[in-house]
Amino acid sequence: MEISLGGEMLRFDNLGQYLLLKNGNFLYKVPYRGKWAVLKVYFGSRGWWGCVRKSLNNWIQDQSSFMPRKRRANELRAMRVWREAGLRVFDTYEDVTVAGLPEGGYALFEYAEGTKFSAYFADPSVSLDAKRAMWQRYLDEAGRRHALCIEKREPALIHENGDLKHVLILDSDDLLYFDFEVTYRSPGKVRRHIARELLAFLRSLGRYAGKDVFDPLLEDTRKHYPHPDLLRECYRILYRHPNPLHRLGRILERAVKPRARKPYSIHNVALLFREDSSGT
Repeated sequence: MEISLGGEMLRFDNLGQYLLLKNGNFLYKVPYRGKWAVLKVYFGSRGWWGCVRKSLNNWIQDQSSFMPRKRRANELRAMRVWREAGLRVFDTYEDVTVAGLPEGGYALFEYAEGTKFSAYFADPSVSLDAKRAMWQRYLDEAGRRHALCIEKREPALIHENGDLKHVLILDSDDLLYFDFEVTYRSPGKVRRHIARELLAFLRSLGRYAGKDVFDPLLEDTRKHYPHPDLLRECYRILYRHPNPLHRLGRILERAVKPRARKPYSIHNVALLFREDSSGT
């Protein structure tokens, strides 16, 4: 839901006292209409040249710009796309101006509390059965979203920054998704980028949950994710990529970068789907 508030002006004498997080942006938990809201400022945490360099790297990776105003516009558009697809994202408070901040460089979102996937799947007090049920629920939602992504050729329906930290279990039991500043660009490459998202979430699952949880949830992924062809793509995009230079780069990366050889690196997670891809 997008909420229009008729050009409301907000002023904060000491915005720093509301700082919630600095993570490439500045996030502030600010008082708003008797409750709290999150003010996200896209300027300030990186210099101009750093944003330019990141934008160039994003262009090579078929991703959107990293410049502050572009990140804001991209995130708001992606959230509209997800919302229209029936997925839960933060409500956005439109037509709100914050005095002293650069125009087009910030946004005001609802403040919502819940449990991040990263904490839920790492929590030893949560039973394996409960974790499997929650993961299957995520797979169902992801499967529907990915089918719509392919049908509409809409890259914004792919979670570019796939990480368990970016899914929240609300008190209502809804799953809320966030962090859409950067998205993929090319409609013709959505299948490839969906596979990247799957690999990213599985890598994150392994890192947070550990082997005893990861192994059964990997099997659940094979059984319950409704697009086995996209699971096969997880191996292909790294090791059967149509561009030989890309394949060579991945081989060299695995050979020279220690992090690429970690148990739950993208490389090692992709190799788990090698047999799925044999003969296809």
